[in-house]
Amino acid sequence: MFIVKYYLIAAILAVAVFLLSSSLFIKVIFAWIGLSLTLVSVAYIFDLPWIFRKKSNGSIPFYIRWLFIPFLLGSQLYNAWARKYDKVPAIQKIEHNLFLACRLFPSDIPYLRQQGVSAILDVTAEFDGLDWTAQSEALDYYNLPVLDHKSPKAEELQKAVHWIENQLSNTHGVVIHCALGRGRSVLVMAAYLLSKNKNLTVAQALDKITGIRTTAGLNKAQLRALVQFNKDSLSSQQKHIWIIANPVSGGGKWLENKAETIERLSPYFVCHILETTQTTSARSLTQQAIKNGAKTIIACGGDGTLTEVATELVNTDITMGILPMGTANALAHVLYGISSKFIPLSTACDVIIAGKKTKIDSAKCNDNLMLLLAGLGFENKMITSANREEKNAGGQFAYLHAFWQAVSSNETLHLKVKLDEAPEQTIKTTSLVIANAAPFTTILAQGKGAPNIKDGLLDVTWIHPQQDITNNVLSLAELALSGLTQQTQPIQSKHAYAKKIVINANHELKYVIDGEVFSSQCLTIEVMQKSLNIFSSEE
Repeated sequence: MFIVKYYLIAAILAVAVFLLSSSLFIKVIFAWIGLSLTLVSVAYIFDLPWIFRKKSNGSIPFYIRWLFIPFLLGSQLYNAWARKYDKVPAIQKIEHNLFLACRLFPSDIPYLRQQGVSAILDVTAEFDGLDWTAQSEALDYYNLPVLDHKSPKAEELQKAVHWIENQLSNTHGVVIHCALGRGRSVLVMAAYLLSKNKNLTVAQALDKITGIRTTAGLNKAQLRALVQFNKDSLSSQQKHIWIIANPVSGGGKWLENKAETIERLSPYFVCHILETTQTTSARSLTQQAIKNGAKTIIACGGDGTLTEVATELVNTDITMGILPMGTANALAHVLYGISSKFIPLSTACDVIIAGKKTKIDSAKCNDNLMLLLAGLGFENKMITSANREEKNAGGQFAYLHAFWQAVSSNETLHLKVKLDEAPEQTIKTTSLVIANAAPFTTILAQGKGAPNIKDGLLDVTWIHPQQDITNNVLSLAELALSGLTQQTQPIQSKHAYAKKIVINANHELKYVIDGEVFSSQCLTIEVMQKSLNIFSSEE
């Protein structure tokens, strides 16, 4: 807290000059200086690093710059002078791919590149980060705003340690810097070393750093914070998650959102990322993650990718998460709500970070896992008609176009259906959907409102054959209204609940399970109650 004394004294002197001077110009200048230093003093007394409003990309808003110009200008000049005459180099290597530094300048970037550094951890609140340079040079940047001579809160320090671990695990060199590379950045560096080596003591971690950067040193408050962090770290384990990503889902959404995903999740988890290829399925990657001890696996892609991952996780104690990056993302809509349609990545990351878990039903359809639904007729025709190129180009509009084609064809199916222990019945239908879960946007599954994914029952909805497309549209309108109101009872379709459904025909049937196409002469679908642990917005 000693530094606050200097800011307070300077603020008092500035106010005194303001009161004693008769010059308007001098009054304005010293009122500005007095206000700036008073606010800085308050920030230090109450530990308010956010007073500088530093953004996630390292930039400080222009209005804050103007308000704090007297303080910022003084800090900039001292920092430049101290760096120039410092006894140690501006940037020093502490471990493989891990560097400690004073405040960085754009001129430092070529040297960092030569050293393999592509990630910057900025532990200052009062300085602009390399926001423009980081973006133009494609550098990863993370800011942990801490006032000079202060310590970050324990949870913020843990986020920084996770971020460093994620960068290093992806072979990115990391540089940690504060103003002079003596206190704040040393605290974070030591915290990371302690988190990686449980046998290391606080004194040993600091000796490792000071043996290289001789000017490094923590004040008493920072040392207490480091000791407490080490105690907490020894009694807890880092949270690891495995992300199984399909790069082609949704027209390449994963590649577009990969950096943001890592940025959002890495402060909270150590992220292990596995990507599917033409020869490596999501299912095989999930098996690989399980062999490596994964307890939390995140499926990133469309509903087909989710089903592949879930196939390996059903009836285990492993928790599954969803990063919806497909075309429809129906399961995410069910678990996360309507916001997943508009801000899918943000919504999903918030749910995963919150850590709320629930158990949901799944089902088996001819030995294939079913999370959402199995469909014959309209549903099958819609999925088979919407090819990959159309989905990449038009997203869900490709499904709408294919759905209209399916309704227009008006093909009638003749099926024998047995629900649980009830007698087998013969039905004629243009659409039969057996749903474990479906949002209201999945119209064909709304025979009695949206299916409940936790009730241990499957919702069976079928539409009676209609004479023309107009009556088909009216039937669909009824189902849509039922999905929105949960009360309207459709007239042109039928609904039933069952735990097991058997469907037979005298010919090969084409059907879809969660967006994937299959064929068989007989379908047996049976619910598996509360068989999958999954992150959800509601427990």
